[in-house]
Amino acid sequence: MKTVTISNQHHTISMSQIAIGDNGISDPATQKFAHWCFDQYLERGGNCFDTARVYGGGLSEAALGAYLKGKPRDSYIISTKCGHHDMAKPPIGRLSEREILSDADKSLRSLGCEYADVLFLHRDDIYKPVEEIMPVLHKLVTAGKARILGASNWTAGRIAAANAFAAQNGLTPFSVSQVLWNLGLTTAAQTGDLTHCVMDEAEHRWYAENRFPVMAWTSTGKGFFAKTAAGLPMSSQAAQYYAWLPENTARAMRAKSLADALHMPVSAVVLNYVLSGPVPGIGVTAFSNEEQFHETMRASEFTLSAGQRRFLECGLPAE
Repeated sequence: MKTVTISNQHHTISMSQIAIGDNGISDPATQKFAHWCFDQYLERGGNCFDTARVYGGGLSEAALGAYLKGKPRDSYIISTKCGHHDMAKPPIGRLSEREILSDADKSLRSLGCEYADVLFLHRDDIYKPVEEIMPVLHKLVTAGKARILGASNWTAGRIAAANAFAAQNGLTPFSVSQVLWNLGLTTAAQTGDLTHCVMDEAEHRWYAENRFPVMAWTSTGKGFFAKTAAGLPMSSQAAQYYAWLPENTARAMRAKSLADALHMPVSAVVLNYVLSGPVPGIGVTAFSNEEQFHETMRASEFTLSAGQRRFLECGLPAE
């Protein structure tokens, strides 16, 4: 499986272009299937497990740690997140020094490991200056608790400001981002969570110009494109995110046309859209059945051309 290099002045990691998400590992009803997915994923050359302090009702990290126990620590990458706002309260960031350090320590204890390969701030607080945030994150790196720092649901402008301050003061910068990104078009308002950061044209331009790695969450659009192309019912959340905009249905049908021409599943084409462009892309995905796993993982077998990506976006003939 192809990889993306992510680095700072202290560490360099090679992350597989497909990362696997929570996948219900903390739920007894789905844990056996999650373990099967994880086993298959590692056998295919995948190496990144993406989790967070709040996933699975706070149980995901411990369940992932139990699965990874006994495996060589250098054989996998753990990506986790701290600093999520209290979802029972208004979305005000939890990015004080105490909250960041406490969340990070809880995550490491739950995972049963000494460090996270990638530690993300799960949300931003635009009212908190980056000058207060970056020194705290730098402490985690110098203490050996995190190797790479990431910003999840931060705008490119905030990341640029944070990294400029880090460079000026000899601190560890952000080296990777997580935003909502796939073939579809949506907005934070449409997802129902205004703390989400959605990839748009301006954001994409900054990432491409700076060759800044992005781990795309909802990289296959919550199944919207594959389900639409097949004429099958989809989850209510997939419909909420994407069905409201006719262009997304048009993109789904173009994905089907291209998938047929390439003899590939639609889900693989949609995922490869993230993996093959000018932005160093990693697709974070999860699966609900074995067929979906096998189909989606085929995204690692090919690379869409610029013309094919343009066809998916606007219907212009692929060159």
